[in-house]
Amino acid sequence: MWDGIIVGGGLAGLLAGIRASERGKRILIISEGVGSLTYSSGVVDFGDVRRLAGQEKHPYALLGETLVHTSADYFQVLFPDYEGEWGRNQEVLTPLGSPRRCGMVPKGLNAKALRDAQRIVLMAPEGMKDFFPEVIKANLVKIHPQASVEVYPFRLERFEPWYAIGKPVMGMDYAKFWRSDLGIAVIKDLLNRLAQEINTVQRIAGSEKLVVVFPGLVAGFSASLRNALSEVPFPVVEMTSFPPSACGQTLYETLKRKFRVLGGELLVGTGVKRVELQGKVCHKVIVPSKGRDTEFSARSFVLATGGIFGGGIEVTPDASRETVFGLPLFIPSEWTRAEFLGEQPYARMGIEVDRDLRPIASGSQEVILENVRVVGRMLAHWDPWLEHCGGGVSLASGWLAGEKI
Repeated sequence: MWDGIIVGGGLAGLLAGIRASERGKRILIISEGVGSLTYSSGVVDFGDVRRLAGQEKHPYALLGETLVHTSADYFQVLFPDYEGEWGRNQEVLTPLGSPRRCGMVPKGLNAKALRDAQRIVLMAPEGMKDFFPEVIKANLVKIHPQASVEVYPFRLERFEPWYAIGKPVMGMDYAKFWRSDLGIAVIKDLLNRLAQEINTVQRIAGSEKLVVVFPGLVAGFSASLRNALSEVPFPVVEMTSFPPSACGQTLYETLKRKFRVLGGELLVGTGVKRVELQGKVCHKVIVPSKGRDTEFSARSFVLATGGIFGGGIEVTPDASRETVFGLPLFIPSEWTRAEFLGEQPYARMGIEVDRDLRPIASGSQEVILENVRVVGRMLAHWDPWLEHCGGGVSLASGWLAGEKI
């Protein structure tokens, strides 16, 4: 029997698994897919924690500001490749070159060097499909009027066969190349050549402050690549990318690796077919496996299936349902609003829980399942897009679930 089974392998589920495994628990994660991390930018948003903690029923109100802070510290110890200071926003560049505020960012993505830049050079890899240099340049000019902005196109021999047949090169392809030994050697040569062409030594010795903006890098998880970038005589600022994101993918793979190193087991590619309950206790989950069903028993369970967009909530014209345990959902009386980029009430759909993250009946506040905890996007009464707190809710609820298993 497992100490804990976690259904869902996104940020909240994996963090719960890591924390529980650190505490000596035997943990199995069952994940139908790779989760939404590969589609995220890899940055961690917390939002205005104090204000949101004051909103009745918001996950932060249940968890408390101290616990959110504790989970942020825990994540930063777990991932020293991330930087950030509690209570202060970091700034990154979006894939279109506009600024975006967030809580913690992988090293290299922090765009603070641009604030004092007098000259910005935007590196433009040829054939990169999900990269729009003229749009990015226009936004950089608008946001940093104190600096001149220029585009520096370059071409890589590695992708010559792709260029020849017109095959697009994605940001994920460039990121994978830059992290290889050959890629690190090439980027050193490229940036040193750039330094020579623009007479960097003379300019830095004078008054002009040069900053290079480079798409398609994920230096935050590569000490070798960071070292290569530190050797050039100007700061290099990375950009977040369109999904699928190399940074999000790298975070996902790193989380999985840490979980497995701690002895956790991960079953990816299958969902839960049904569960076995006795009163208010779940005993087993049953998953389809190679033509037959396999049963897994555990003392505790964590539901981390990702809400509507993760498949944890199924929505049809007739009804909405939670797909694993059949738990009741909070459903807003108003579903959508006309303003596309405004608040959409359906985002707050989810499962109501007590302070231990156990599912409750909304009317009576009675606990429905004593040994099941709900984390991340499955929680009710919050909007990750409007409130910019997706990472914080996932980290805090995942950490607490890992403590409770």
